[in-house]
Amino acid sequence: MSSEGKEEEKDIEEVDIIKAVGKFFYEDASFGSTFETWVNNHCSIIDDEEIEKTGLMKVEYTECYEEYQKLFEGEIEGFIKGLGRSVEEFSDALARGVDSDPEGEDAIFAQIIT
Repeated sequence: MSSEGKEEEKDIEEVDIIKAVGKFFYEDASFGSTFETWVNNHCSIIDDEEIEKTGLMKVEYTECYEEYQKLFEGEIEGFIKGLGRSVEEFSDALARGVDSDPEGEDAIFAQIIT
């Protein structure tokens, strides 16, 4: 296979991993349900009135966010590994997509997912 053919194949693989993760993120009911359940179980610690009055965030909010972030990253990483790919491959492919079109679909997805 020529180097041009290999590059084209790599481009297709990059698009495929981005599309697969995007489909999982946007469309997978189980993924969505995981976070709906998590939010319902944790949202009671957030006091909107106190935040509005003081502008301050409690330490518990940071801990809650870190727990959410860990769950989110674990779900995405597990999905990517299930594809037989690595998080690094996904991150690199997404970064190249953003670099090639900073206003495009990949750039918007990168802002949402990171």
